[in-house]
Amino acid sequence: MKNRVLFLVILLGFIKSGFSQTTIGRPDIQNFSHEQSNIGAQTWKIMQDRFGIMYFANNSGLVSYNGKEWKKFQLPNKTIARSIYISDDDKIYVGGQGTIGYFFPDRQGSLKYHSLIDLIPARYKSFGDVWQIVEFENNIFFRTSNKIYKLDPKKELIKVFEGPNFSKWSFVHKSQNQLFAQNSWQNLVVLKNNNWEPLNIPELKSTEIFDIQDFGGDTSIISTLHHGLFLMNNTGIRPFHIQKQIIQNQIFSIEPVSNNLFAIGTVSNGIYIVDKNGNSVMHFSTDNGLQNNNVLSMFVDNHSNLWAGLDEGIDLINYKSPFTKIIPVPQRPTPTYAANIFNNRIYLGTSDGLYAADLTLSEKNDISLSQKSFYRVQNSGRQVWNLFNNGEQLLMAHHDGTFEIKSNTALFLDNYYGGAWLYRQIPGSKNLIAGTYDGIQLFINNNQHLIPTKKLSFPNKEPLRFIEIDSSHHIIWASHPYRGIYKVNMSANYDNIEKVQLYTQKDGLPANTNNFVFKINNQIVFTTENGVYEYDYENGLFRVSKQYLPIFGKLSIKFLTEDSKQRIWFATEQGAGVAEKGNAKFIPELNEKLIAGFENIYPFNDKNILIGSYKGIIHLNYSQYQKSRSKISVLLSKVVTTSNKDSILFNGYFNNNGKISGKQGENNIFKLLPKFSSFRFEFSTDHYEKSDQILYSYKLEGFDDEWSDWNNKNEKDYTNLSHGKYTFLLKAKDNFGNNSDPISYSFEILPRWYQTILARFIYFALLMLFFYTLNKLYQQRLIKQKANHEKEQAHLKYVHELELEKNEKEIIQLKNDKLETEVVYKNKELASTTMHLYKRGRLLGKIKEDLSEGIKKSQIKEEKSDFNKLLKLIIEEEKQAEDWEQFAIHFDDVHNRFLQKIKLAYPNLTSGDLKLCAYLKMNLSSKEIAQLLNISLKGVEIGRYRLRKKLGLGPNVNLAGFINEFG
Repeated sequence: MKNRVLFLVILLGFIKSGFSQTTIGRPDIQNFSHEQSNIGAQTWKIMQDRFGIMYFANNSGLVSYNGKEWKKFQLPNKTIARSIYISDDDKIYVGGQGTIGYFFPDRQGSLKYHSLIDLIPARYKSFGDVWQIVEFENNIFFRTSNKIYKLDPKKELIKVFEGPNFSKWSFVHKSQNQLFAQNSWQNLVVLKNNNWEPLNIPELKSTEIFDIQDFGGDTSIISTLHHGLFLMNNTGIRPFHIQKQIIQNQIFSIEPVSNNLFAIGTVSNGIYIVDKNGNSVMHFSTDNGLQNNNVLSMFVDNHSNLWAGLDEGIDLINYKSPFTKIIPVPQRPTPTYAANIFNNRIYLGTSDGLYAADLTLSEKNDISLSQKSFYRVQNSGRQVWNLFNNGEQLLMAHHDGTFEIKSNTALFLDNYYGGAWLYRQIPGSKNLIAGTYDGIQLFINNNQHLIPTKKLSFPNKEPLRFIEIDSSHHIIWASHPYRGIYKVNMSANYDNIEKVQLYTQKDGLPANTNNFVFKINNQIVFTTENGVYEYDYENGLFRVSKQYLPIFGKLSIKFLTEDSKQRIWFATEQGAGVAEKGNAKFIPELNEKLIAGFENIYPFNDKNILIGSYKGIIHLNYSQYQKSRSKISVLLSKVVTTSNKDSILFNGYFNNNGKISGKQGENNIFKLLPKFSSFRFEFSTDHYEKSDQILYSYKLEGFDDEWSDWNNKNEKDYTNLSHGKYTFLLKAKDNFGNNSDPISYSFEILPRWYQTILARFIYFALLMLFFYTLNKLYQQRLIKQKANHEKEQAHLKYVHELELEKNEKEIIQLKNDKLETEVVYKNKELASTTMHLYKRGRLLGKIKEDLSEGIKKSQIKEEKSDFNKLLKLIIEEEKQAEDWEQFAIHFDDVHNRFLQKIKLAYPNLTSGDLKLCAYLKMNLSSKEIAQLLNISLKGVEIGRYRLRKKLGLGPNVNLAGFINEFG
């Protein structure tokens, strides 16, 4: 049995022996060149894990792709990886040159290789390439050219199957719950009771089998290198008839792509999609997008995308996409401005002429699957602007004028008004109006031919690219790109222009530019920079359309048309969409794909929407598009710390206690040193076919308050994060608005030593100590301040008391002074009174003496008697004048009971002594006292001496001072 590599070397030299017609629609094929992916050129096997990550057995080893990044994982000795298999426990088994093992992620999510060589008996450890890996009955089978190794993962044992009589093993695969293999001695065998039993099928004798797959029911489909395909079941085996040219192109692999379709990979002519009847449905080769025609492996992912591992590069074929490209000349794609389907033929108007292709399918089907070539219609070279189909005729609006298409030829009609933009049929008539470079032109239909007329002369010969006919008012509405909108009043049969009126901003339009006219639901509408407008015939003004405002709002629309189901297809400068059931929605896949300024959409039916683009026509199967929604999953592919040196924290997998999980486990939450404060999160989705249309939203709990706005960036950086716990949340949204379930990644940045709990406790303790010390100091200061305050208060009180005392003293002094003054005054009064009494006494005494002398000398008895009466009167007066008691009372009132006190203190004092004391108290001089007492000065001195004796005064005590201080 020859080695598969030798077959490939031979087969690569074969030349295609036939020609297979491709479908006119080209699906979107993403090319991943090995230079772009930085991996090996050849890919031998493709698989996908349950999380959506793709894996490739490649010349560089194991390669993974998550929609954002290609990763390489080398095998021991950097050998080629020929086969891979992902088991139910998520181990990625890989077979290479002389090695078998598996990859499994470590705690950080990075795949690590685990060799199984040590489980192989010593004499079987030497082998070549491992071409296939298959799981059957919980065992893993590795096929090399010479041996099949059976791994029991639970027992960690490997059993070796050698081919009988040293025969070679060329194939092993599972189908219909059986494990089949082929060796060069027994041919096709099946594993039963741990032994290989031959099937003895003559039809397969000397035929090398490359693959076997379930076909349906109890039937398997077998792929052979030279003899095509066979169907095998319990009743026998029979050929599966397909086009001979497929067999001639050398079948290398087969892959079911749906319940009814199979992909057949060939060595020299790419991939064929065939149905269960053997009919070729699609063909992918270098002619329509593949990088290489030698297909080494194929795989259908969980979104029905077909991956192809090629002899050079990897391709992703979105064969079930509702979008395809129809390019008349694939080698020379040109802008395509118009499309039409007429007489079971598709016509495409390009900048290089009109192209046509016969349809091999009914117009009710998806015509992009028709398998015919395009040809250019004769006499149609140069720019085609529009195609018009009235059911009986197909007209072409061309740069060189007006044309009618018949058979494979463009018949020239007229160019009197220059080139033509478009045609509109007059309602209720077969006649047409054309918008031309110099105005409008009338075409008369005589049931056999279209006859151009020259009756309609438009003022200023304006180019009218957009025209519509309002038959109820006999008006042709035409828009000019920067002048405004023309209202052309026509005669009843439209053979004469009666009036032309230009409407501008002053007539209700929001601007003079970007105004377009269309007919929707038999109603003339005008699209402007500020939404859809209508014309108010009653007031002669334009106004916002109340009908379309809720649908389109203020959208600036460049193109409108409706289909047979009253859906409105629209185009703007950025993209296109459809309005149905009162809602307008954009189709993201068309963003920036339409020709700006010349947008065109031809909605033929639900399965065939044709949209002009810069490179051919975009074909949309809208019926399929509405059903093409599938659940979206978001993948967190990498978390990197970017502070000083990039360091990977997470590399795509959550390893929770030895099992891969879709969620992060507690053991995967890293606690990072404070220096790791900047992070980059990288992410993607498993929608590889429309990765550029996926939007992401994210939020870092602990840092962000809200989710981010939706955007198409598939990475996010955070810098200078402080210590704490964080959780990165991520979700994705596809073009239908479907949201994925959010995923999360948590981590913790540890605080610096001065931010730890212990440090915080120390800070708290120090702070408490500081506050305690501060409080103590404050208390001490408060005590000191209180003491100072009390001292100051005491001082103030003392000063106040002194002030009070001073004031009191001053008041007392004032009172004393007043009293003294009063005393002095009263003493003076007493003295004055006393002197008065004294003088009166002297006078009375003198008068008495004189009367006594006069009586003595008088001789007259009567006169003597009168004098005696007078004397007696004077004596009585003297008695009455003895006012000492009254004096004493008055004196005591003035001098605080002085006489009473001193009499009480010295009871031996006589009345004379008291009088002397009183006179001394009044500060009278000795002379004045002598006069008052009617004694001599000597008598006063003697009285003073006696008084000193009675008062017991010593010689050093002043009598007057003692008297003044007493009492």
